[in-house]
Amino acid sequence: MLIEKARIPKGSSFVLRSSAMEEALRAGAIVTEVHLHHVGPGIFFDAWFWPPRPNVPRERFFVRAGCVPSHQARQAREYVESCVLPDFILWASQILALPPNSPVRRGDQTFFRGFPVDEAAPGS
Repeated sequence: MLIEKARIPKGSSFVLRSSAMEEALRAGAIVTEVHLHHVGPGIFFDAWFWPPRPNVPRERFFVRAGCVPSHQARQAREYVESCVLPDFILWASQILALPPNSPVRRGDQTFFRGFPVDEAAPGS
């Protein structure tokens, strides 16, 4: 797994621990290349499956995990680890279970999840 981290604003925290992603990939037996990019605000969690291309002759997943205000970090991480990562692993596993010549596996695929913000939380 390749990991990149962007700079984020003060008072923000990433929604995903890299170690949680590594554990989920290991538990789901996903051995395809995964590029995890921790990004700033505006993104919660999204992922793309990219089939082989002339410039990159292998399958890979590109995942972006964003940040939230620090007071929401614990709740966001719990949501990512209990709901989003299992859904992502299922989505990835279903793609990889297809035959290599499947139209789905030969095309770009996307996965997106947002954060269900609790309106009563401080600072919301």
